[in-house]
Amino acid sequence: MTIRTALPLLALAALTAAASASPIRDGGIIRNSGSTNTAAYEIKLWSDGSAMLIEQGRQQRYFRVAPETAERFFRDVVAARAEPGTPRACMKSASFGTRTTVLWHDYLSVDLQCAPLSPAVSQLAADVAAVQASASIDTRIRRIPLPHDIRKIPTATPEVQPT
Repeated sequence: MTIRTALPLLALAALTAAASASPIRDGGIIRNSGSTNTAAYEIKLWSDGSAMLIEQGRQQRYFRVAPETAERFFRDVVAARAEPGTPRACMKSASFGTRTTVLWHDYLSVDLQCAPLSPAVSQLAADVAAVQASASIDTRIRRIPLPHDIRKIPTATPEVQPT
């Protein structure tokens, strides 16, 4: 075997060894349903702290979460899956209520905005709030005036029609 043929084989062996030695990233999804006045969004979070925010009607955006927060999130997802508590109906406004859930492998959490939650699910809800804060999600309700809206804010200089 010549050096010319052995070199690519050695490089391939080194890449294969490096790929098998690297840890596998785990991932989970935080979903918020949105409402009449707020856009729905989805946060894809990986165990190394990298994350992606996908807001309805906007471009996706990448951000980072502190590694401790990501580690705690995945540890608490496992705990919430083992001890989900009893799901209860949650009273919310039909127009303005939102639903926040976590999807991890085949586990779908209860709505994290409903109380009371089991201790494990409450901790998961706190982790989700920390991830949402890292994403800097703007959840303010915005009123969009329609052209025929009588409550429309007047312009600074009124337009006067000549008579």
